[in-house]
Amino acid sequence: MTSAQNIRIDLAYKGTHYRGFAENPGVPTVEGELRSAIQRVLGEVVHLAVAGRTDAGVHASGQVVSFRTSSARVEPERLQNSLNRLCGPDIQVQHIQSVQPDFDARFTAERRLYHYNVLNSPVADPLLSDIEWHLKEPLNVEEMNQAAQRFQGEHDFTSFCRRPKGQPEASLVRTIHQAEWHQRSQWRLQFEITANAFCHQMVRSLVGFCVAVGSSKRSARDVETVFTAKDRSSAAPIAPPHGLTLVHVTYPSDD
Repeated sequence: MTSAQNIRIDLAYKGTHYRGFAENPGVPTVEGELRSAIQRVLGEVVHLAVAGRTDAGVHASGQVVSFRTSSARVEPERLQNSLNRLCGPDIQVQHIQSVQPDFDARFTAERRLYHYNVLNSPVADPLLSDIEWHLKEPLNVEEMNQAAQRFQGEHDFTSFCRRPKGQPEASLVRTIHQAEWHQRSQWRLQFEITANAFCHQMVRSLVGFCVAVGSSKRSARDVETVFTAKDRSSAAPIAPPHGLTLVHVTYPSDD
């Protein structure tokens, strides 16, 4: 009898053509394609745990998935090659390893790091249009960072996210460790944010608010008022999904 194994998969994907990570019957999803490929290779039903349930159009360069298997056919390099052949080119497994039984890609994670890319220029870049948000109006990065700094720490992000369906009492308190805008080049900006966890559409809501501040439609000082309101309508319109990428997930074992 083969003992069960707990498997960790690190993967990257371009979310442009997927309706998010989470499996949803009738539409293409990252989980649906990956799980189908794993089951095809291993010949057994598996259930995936994931560090970040990314939305439709959102990308990942450092997503983490875990699952349990009783299969004796889990040879990491061979499984990686098989999955990349079946899921490519938009989904690519970067690494596979057997991990401790108590590892769970979602619940063991300590921090998630996301990047949001903005092209702030008169003309869009057609080659990168599906991974960055193009904005023509000049943005004040210094003011955007004034807003971002106010996000840091522990707050109730009710005004900056979509409440989970069927969970009216779910806590929307999160701790942001880092939130900062960087001028990567003359035209390109990148928002870097790290937290213990994120609510649904939270990063995009924060980006949308910063952009409103950077274009003088809102003030950085409004952040505290929006927190207090606990009303999503008090925040700015959210940013589109295609500029967002899950970059890294931190686990205790990484120390």
